[in-house]
Amino acid sequence: MQIKIDGKVYNIQKAKTVLEACQEVGIEIPTLCHHNDLLPAEGVCRLCLVKVGGKNGRISTSCNLQLEEYMEIITNDQEIDKGRKYNLELLWVDHAGKCAKCVRNGNCELQKLAKKFKIEIEDFVPNVSKFEKNEQLKLLKESLKNRVVDDANPSIYRDNQYCIECRRCIKVCREIQTLDSYGMNYRSIKTKVGTPHETPLDCIFCGQCATYCPTAAITEKDDTEELEKMLSDSSRLKIFQIAPSVRFTLGEEFGYEPGTFVEGKIISALRELGADLVFDTAFSADLTIVEEATELANRILAKLAGKSVVLPMFTSCCPSWVLYVEKYWPQFIPNLSSCKSPQQMLGAMIKTFYAEKRKINKESILSLSVMPCTSKKFEAKRKEMSRDGLPDVDLVVTTRELARLIRRKRIDFRNLKDGLFDRSLGIHSGAGLIFGATGGVMEAALRTAYENLTCEKLEKIEFESVRGLSGIREATIVFPKSQYLKSSINIKVAVAHEIRNAKKILEILEKGDCDYDFVEVMACPGGCLGGGGQPIPTDNQVRKKRMMAIYNQDKGLPIRKSHENQDVIELYENYLGEPGSEKSEEFLHTNYQNRKSDLSEDD
Repeated sequence: MQIKIDGKVYNIQKAKTVLEACQEVGIEIPTLCHHNDLLPAEGVCRLCLVKVGGKNGRISTSCNLQLEEYMEIITNDQEIDKGRKYNLELLWVDHAGKCAKCVRNGNCELQKLAKKFKIEIEDFVPNVSKFEKNEQLKLLKESLKNRVVDDANPSIYRDNQYCIECRRCIKVCREIQTLDSYGMNYRSIKTKVGTPHETPLDCIFCGQCATYCPTAAITEKDDTEELEKMLSDSSRLKIFQIAPSVRFTLGEEFGYEPGTFVEGKIISALRELGADLVFDTAFSADLTIVEEATELANRILAKLAGKSVVLPMFTSCCPSWVLYVEKYWPQFIPNLSSCKSPQQMLGAMIKTFYAEKRKINKESILSLSVMPCTSKKFEAKRKEMSRDGLPDVDLVVTTRELARLIRRKRIDFRNLKDGLFDRSLGIHSGAGLIFGATGGVMEAALRTAYENLTCEKLEKIEFESVRGLSGIREATIVFPKSQYLKSSINIKVAVAHEIRNAKKILEILEKGDCDYDFVEVMACPGGCLGGGGQPIPTDNQVRKKRMMAIYNQDKGLPIRKSHENQDVIELYENYLGEPGSEKSEEFLHTNYQNRKSDLSEDD
């Protein structure tokens, strides 16, 4: 399609709206309600103004203006700039003076635009000292009118005084996760984004609403102060674990390109913060794969023997996915693998195996984790994830929270020397590392399950068919005849990321038309590398860079199969026995609960 933008003719290939066309050719248009991952916006922020029909044309929002052949668009002139600035001031007036204590200070889309348009904060902050006392009280009451603060869950924090009503949270929850946790409440000038009937948020806690929010209206629950208290406790042993994807994303908070590998710097930063030991969640990802591959093999062998068995088996390392099944599809709880997530497996091993090995009281251990995911905070508090009244993981902080704490402590992250993980629970294979990307769990499991069932060495260990960012990927893997298999078999697998795609598989399963044997699901776009606690901004280009870095790192590692991790082998020899043993079941596996009754009738 041929259109003219600012006097220059362009041939537009993919765009459907004027805003998308401008982005396609590299012309910047300010916006707060639009996001490339979501359907076209409704023009509520009124910042993406353009003129249609030349310099004397009508002014319109570009985000919802459909392209037409030979359209003539003006993106910037005095009238457009004046309109954008006026609309921005209307949004800024409720935020001026609140930046200093805001967790998004320095990384807020509204703040950045206010600076770009040279909007002075002082012009919008009333000088309260000049007011009479009753006027001060009246002003305070007015500013807090209809304010909603929701911190009733362990994962997400909402404060609608920062809300600009862009509706991104509504759209990401509805379009990507197929939930309706947010909507528009009240009418006319009192209209606000909120939960149904302003009840506390009760969802799957994926945190995508926080990632897409342009301000601090929705954020991860900030546990950095609690972490500081724990780190100052000299009477307890502080043991951290770091999720696989975090080492490819944290660097973005300190100016590195997406995908930059900063594992060593994170370890050093944690030691400076007060960590006594730093273990690797990629190690327990290997442990998860060994258990999960064993569980899958047992289910498949039972099926071949004609026994009644539940298939497909679903992965269980994503707590938002598990919670989604528990709340909305509890009839498929038996399909979930009973394996705990890598975070919870490592937490259990820290307070059992490692405590016994070091001959220390498990009550004296603080098990702390750095995760890409807000839902991990909820997972750590599940009653199933504790033993003798002690949680396996005492506190979870996200990638963003760790970055804030590093900055608060004035640690020069970029100039830190690379540290090393502590041994026993700190060595990983490439299979454990690729957990951070959608399809990674599937690929890691196939690398081990293939060799377990066929007793043959897997020569080509890359399963490209399950990689990528398409919503659902399918593959059929041929397992040849072996001492366990009387004849070759075809194992059909699927990988889904984002709940909207997982829901499609569940609907097929409900109809009885599902022939998959094994399904991996990650709730967040791109998997953990696009988690709700990862650095902002995140879009498909950023996710692709992170994903490419993860697979490149895997390619260069000497060990690329979970069952070949020597530390995992020694853990079984010295403590667990064998995969699927009674002790493994006790410490590494869990059960789930039907939470459908927790939902209100409106849900």
